[in-house]
Formats: sequence, C-alpha cells, structure tokens
Amino acid sequence: MDLGMDKVEQILFLYGHDDQRTDAWHTKRGEMLTASEIYKAVHDASPALKHEIVMTKLLPRPASSGFGARALLWGTRLEPIAKHIYCTYIQGGVQIMDTTCIPHRDHPFLGASPDGILVTADKNDFRYGKLVEFKCPISREFSNDTPIPSTYYHQMQLQLECTDLDECDYVEMKFREVNYSEWEESTAQYKSWFAVAENGRVVYRDIDDKRDVQTWRKEMMPNLETEWWATVYWVFEKYRLTTVPRDRTWLPTNLESFRAIWNTVQEHRAAGTLPDHPKEKTILTI
Repeated sequence: MDLGMDKVEQILFLYGHDDQRTDAWHTKRGEMLTASEIYKAVHDASPALKHEIVMTKLLPRPASSGFGARALLWGTRLEPIAKHIYCTYIQGGVQIMDTTCIPHRDHPFLGASPDGILVTADKNDFRYGKLVEFKCPISREFSNDTPIPSTYYHQMQLQLECTDLDECDYVEMKFREVNYSEWEESTAQYKSWFAVAENGRVVYRDIDDKRDVQTWRKEMMPNLETEWWATVYWVFEKYRLTTVPRDRTWLPTNLESFRAIWNTVQEHRAAGTLPDHPKEKTILTI
C-alpha cells in the first residue's frame, strides 16, 4: 500500500489509533512476542527468562501487585505528563502520534507498541518519523552517563524493526511525589498535580493552570462530594534524552531464538501442555 503516503503516514493510516491497555490490545499482544518483553527471548537470555516468556503466552497473567505493579502504575500515570513536557518545553514544534500494537511485516509473531511517533509540520525536520520511548522510573537513578538498561534497548530495537524506522528518542524523566506543603515550596521548573478516582480514572491539571487546588477540584470533578479522589502532587527534577539508532544486526542475531520460542508456544498450545522449568546450573563454592 502506498496511496502517495510516506512510511510514517502509512503506519499512522494502518495503526494510528491508541487502544493501549484495552482488552483488545492485551488479546492481540497475547498472540505475539512484544517489545516490552522481548529481552526475555534474545539469543543470550537465560533459560529461566525464556521459560518465563513462554509461560506468559500459555497462562493468563494474574493481576500483579507489589513494587513492580506500583512502579508500572507510576510510569503509566506520568506518561501523559512526560509527553506534554517533551513536546511543549523540551522539543517544541513536534506532535506525538499514538499507535496500536504494530506487527512485524515479515514476522507477524513479533509486535511492538511504541509510546509514539514524532510528527512535524516540515517533513524535512530531522525529528520527523522518529519513535519516542518514555521511562519515568519511580526509584532507579540515572544520569546522562548511565547506560540505557538492556531491557529497554531491546524494546526499542524491536519497535524500530516493526515500524521500519531508523531512530528512537529514549527519554527518561525523574518526577517526585510530594505533599502539598513541599509542592507549595518547590521551585521546580515544572510541577503540578493530578487526581485519581477510586476506579483508577485520572484527571490531570495543566502545568500552566492558575487555579488553586480547591477551585480546580470543584470545577474539574463535579461529583467530588459523592466520589473518592486522591490528589497526587508532583515535581519534575530532571531528564535525559538519548537518540538510539536502529541496529541492523539486532534482528538477524536474535531471530532464530525468537522463532524457536514462538514455536515452543505454539506446540504447547496445540498439545495443551506446559513446559518444564529449566534447571539452572548451581555453582558450589567451598
């Protein structure tokens, strides 16, 4: 399909709707190895990690809890804020276009859901057609010299393969949750709050909104008297931006491993069985 569209326009025509984290999105992801988990399937991943990714495709994933779930929830809730800061204050002149899960054109058992594709008014802008991946770690520290965690490197490489694009902006942002007094006293460049309903719905306050907390809550949440809401105050501390190029050797290096793992999933689905857990080697030190 061409229709006079460039590569970015074709991607957005086919996959440019945001259904991430819906039931349909989870179902689609269950039928492929996806970018966020692909580090478990690379050729040099441990047998335990390869077993883990197979099991996630064979058994329904239970609702997670604990620190991992809290960190994921923190990052998910902050992603719209990170996107706004990136587009409005860090880059300027770019839009982030959302997509659904994008299957690989030649290997449909591989798929990726990028955080977005950068679009500019001028298609000759060097930023046009870049992917962007946001991380908002809840506790992990980073600096401009910190290596990108390999988990995220593999994630971005599969995103680039599935979209057939050449670069991804890796953006890490550090936000800190504070109480109201700390928020009032903070001199952070960017700070605001959002409200979370008991059912998980989130309402965001614009960074430049001049209304005080009480006025904002009253006007933005008309059912405030009958619904429970928690207000989360945040301050922005720092960010780093690293452009990650597509590594053309990455997929050929790992494809055999990816295919073997997906074949294992298909075989166990057909047989209605589960694989044995691999026995890890134990090294005894005396």
